[in-house]
Amino acid sequence: MRTTLPAFCLLLATACLITGAQIQGVVVDRNCGDDILKQGRQIILKQRRDCSLMKHYLRDGYGIVTEDKKFFKFDDSGNKKAIQLLKNIYHKDDLKIIVTGDIDGDTIKVTDMSLL
Repeated sequence: MRTTLPAFCLLLATACLITGAQIQGVVVDRNCGDDILKQGRQIILKQRRDCSLMKHYLRDGYGIVTEDKKFFKFDDSGNKKAIQLLKNIYHKDDLKIIVTGDIDGDTIKVTDMSLL
């Protein structure tokens, strides 16, 4: 029993690393993420209409702002997945998503993205 528990914990930890992190939040323009964290999404969307994804959602890059006020940029794969999601959604400025991937600093290497 003593050797089984550490082996099980190691197996569980390895499985968590393989599947990656799962993050929930709102997709935003990568260039607006830091300002949204500092001043709030509604204020930034009123002050800087260029941050809105409603009319022109094709951007150089995207990211996710989480409920606990963290911002992660998407890698190239995540940017492509974000564009696919935004194409068919009406209300783009409050698009809540779930992202799965590996976090590397302030960037997430996206393996999966879906609507929340």
